[in-house]
Amino acid sequence: MSSPARDRIAIDLDGVLTEHPAPLAAAANQRFKLDLPERAFIDSAGLNVPLEVREWVYSDDGPAARLRPSATARDFVSGMIEAFGAEHVMILTARPEGASGMTRDWLKRNGFPEVHAVFADDKLTAARARGCRYAVEDSERHALNYAAGGITCFLIDDLHHPHRADDPRIVPVSGLPEIAARIRLMAATTGRREAITASLPPVEISTGEHAPLIVISDAIHEVAREQLAAAARLVDVDGTDIDALLAAISEADALVVRSETEVTQEVLAAARRLKVVARAGVGVDNIDLDAATRAGVVVLNAPGANATSAGEHTVAVLLALTRQIPFANASTHAGQWQRKQIKPIDLRGRTVGIVGLGRVGTVVAKRLAAFEMRVIAYDPLVLPARFEELGVESVSLETLLLSSDVVSFHVPSTSETRHMLNSATIEQLKPGAIVLNMARGDVVDQDALAIALRSGRIAAAGVDVFTQEPCHESPLFGLPNVVVTPHTAGSSYEALEAVGRVIGASTVAALRGEAVPNAVNLPQATLDGPALRRLTTVAGAAGHLLSVLVPEIPHRVRLTVHGQVAADVAEHVLGAALSTSLQRWLGRRVTAVNARVVALDIGVQVDSPTHDDADASLPQFEFEVRGTSTHTVTVTWDRVHAGIVAVDRFSLERPLAGEVLITHHRDQPGVIGTLGMILSRYGVNIAGMQVSRYAPHREAMMVTNVDEAIPAEALEEIRLSGVIEDAFVVTLPPFDGD
Repeated sequence: MSSPARDRIAIDLDGVLTEHPAPLAAAANQRFKLDLPERAFIDSAGLNVPLEVREWVYSDDGPAARLRPSATARDFVSGMIEAFGAEHVMILTARPEGASGMTRDWLKRNGFPEVHAVFADDKLTAARARGCRYAVEDSERHALNYAAGGITCFLIDDLHHPHRADDPRIVPVSGLPEIAARIRLMAATTGRREAITASLPPVEISTGEHAPLIVISDAIHEVAREQLAAAARLVDVDGTDIDALLAAISEADALVVRSETEVTQEVLAAARRLKVVARAGVGVDNIDLDAATRAGVVVLNAPGANATSAGEHTVAVLLALTRQIPFANASTHAGQWQRKQIKPIDLRGRTVGIVGLGRVGTVVAKRLAAFEMRVIAYDPLVLPARFEELGVESVSLETLLLSSDVVSFHVPSTSETRHMLNSATIEQLKPGAIVLNMARGDVVDQDALAIALRSGRIAAAGVDVFTQEPCHESPLFGLPNVVVTPHTAGSSYEALEAVGRVIGASTVAALRGEAVPNAVNLPQATLDGPALRRLTTVAGAAGHLLSVLVPEIPHRVRLTVHGQVAADVAEHVLGAALSTSLQRWLGRRVTAVNARVVALDIGVQVDSPTHDDADASLPQFEFEVRGTSTHTVTVTWDRVHAGIVAVDRFSLERPLAGEVLITHHRDQPGVIGTLGMILSRYGVNIAGMQVSRYAPHREAMMVTNVDEAIPAEALEEIRLSGVIEDAFVVTLPPFDGD
């Protein structure tokens, strides 16, 4: 076989070369008392599976080591090596890097030919860095990222992925044999790389007047701009110029910021179409979250994308302090030889106390452990098993302050963390301690810190963040025992690129209406974005139907979930239905972000979803609205497709879709004929009909699909016919199932 232009191909591992990874989710659920879906380890990073869970699953003795290869995996890899050449084929997996040894042993043990394996959460960056033109995936999230980055991705859809016909760089396939056949065809057509996508249209950049408008008010990485420009019109503005920002944002669908732009209530009020505020970074203290939530605007950030950068910056500042590098550098440049005045200290054998053992805190812990420091930490939200895995001792905050030679803060800005280090807690510090704050400016009382530094109570400090930024005046400025930087801890080249990729992809996804894992003011999503969007679209249709059945603002809305459904999925479903109902009741824009707030404002009681975990063949969501009358709508979900299958507890043979007339009547002769004659007089053609009843001659319901809109006069005549008790007309999205 001739080589397809010596391009490179990246092949996913879990679910592609292995059996379906459902056993991994089952094992993790049993060990950690979780409720992960079967597909969790198709894309465990994208579905926010906790790192400690992932590391256990992929450990040497973890359940991943016992997975079986998929039936054609070995032959497929051998075929790809023949087609591309061994040096042009790699396995690209988002498994934790610590799983490399186990993974390579697994490949060898199961008879795979020798092939290079790469471990990276950001698969697109890894693939592009290695010149890959093609990828094989079963995760739609990764496939979309590959496509956005210009890589053609074969997306295996035998696990019931929807076809992505709207994205020309995603090639849906049934399995590995079909990919091999396409590669053979490509090689047979003279090796041209275009052959594989010859029947696909070229990628088009959506820059038309109907494309979303995204305002960028701070500098972001070019990779984010490329992703955003592929889906929207971009407008740049100086976020510190309030007048310019207010003018630019009036028609914007999304706003992308870093730390310089203050997204205030005034800014949000000026943006009547705004759907998304994306923070290209971690901290969102420059965004009025309450105002954004009330406005129905989803707020995104990029947690963890710059963790390595922030952690290494922390270590760099600590080394600068302990080695007295700023003074040594400045005095030597000045022609002075101050060797005797410089008295550096070693880190080995000293104790570092880390406040906040999240992503950044973990990086710091690992780096400083390599310096042979004793590492202790305070974080009440981290499981004991995680401390044990990292080799970090869990202590109280008081013990940490009393015991540490170095105290490093890595916590978000909240009411609980504001001024964690103040004049009182400084007195608990070990005399001569070093304080590092690379988190948020208000975590440390900088006035109290400056006093302690001048008195010698604290030996030195490193600070990258300030209460007001840009900061031009501070009590810390000018102190010889302080190293200050202008909020650059998370700004390495690699971090800005990683943050850019996260923000670019998630902003576009959020504008499409998908749930994204990095939303700050929405529940986390354990279901991948496109799958959740399909479900919430139907939930929204159910909410619309309920608002037709109950046209006046009700006093109560509730959701009962039958079957095993993750709590966060239920919350997203409720938010979609409630927001759609509220929009019709109030005649204004409401989103899943602010639906509960709006309901509370108008006096509608919204119950938290209740779960009936009894075994059910398919999960069901039963919505109930109580007002002057009570109505219910039930949605069934097979975990791929969803549909409305019951109204007011009358079951339907087929899910509701399209133009629908819903009528309530007594089960008696003549009802269907009367309805048919009225519709015919108004030129309305009947496309289909379903009738449901509890018992003969009792309450009944009829659902009639029609081809034309039903005039108001016809609807009124139906209601006054004498055989119909009530009638409703609703337009619903088409059913996307079989």
